[in-house]
Amino acid sequence: MPAPTQSYEVLLDFTNDTHDCATIQLLRDYGRNTSAVVLLHPGESVALVLDAGSVYKYALKSRSKVANVSARCWRDIRCDLSQLFSGGTSRSPSPCASPVSLSNGVTVDRVWRDHRFNVWNDSASNL
Repeated sequence: MPAPTQSYEVLLDFTNDTHDCATIQLLRDYGRNTSAVVLLHPGESVALVLDAGSVYKYALKSRSKVANVSARCWRDIRCDLSQLFSGGTSRSPSPCASPVSLSNGVTVDRVWRDHRFNVWNDSASNL
C-alpha cells in the first residue's frame, strides 16, 4: 500500500527593490492574458502561495528587460527583483549562455529584451 503523501504550501515573496515598476506573470501567459499580471511599484512586494517542491515558471519584466524564472521551493523564500535582472542580457530573445541558480530555489533561465509591450518610456520616467 502506498504511503500517504502530504503536501504543504510555501510562500515565494517577490520584492521590487528597484527604482522602476515591474510586472510578474505566469510564463505560459506572457504577453497574452493581461488580466493575470501583477504590477509592483518600487518598494512593493507580493507573496505567491506555491505547493512545496512543485516547479513554477514566471516572466518578470522591468522596462524592456524580461527575466524568465523557474521556482522550486521547499520553504518560504524572499526574492529581490534586482537579483533576477543583474545578469547580462542578450539582444535577441535567445537564451543566455546558461541558467543562473540563486541559493533560494529560484533559477533565472533567461534574461532578454522585449520591446513589444514596453509601457514605460524615458520621457514618462522623468515625470
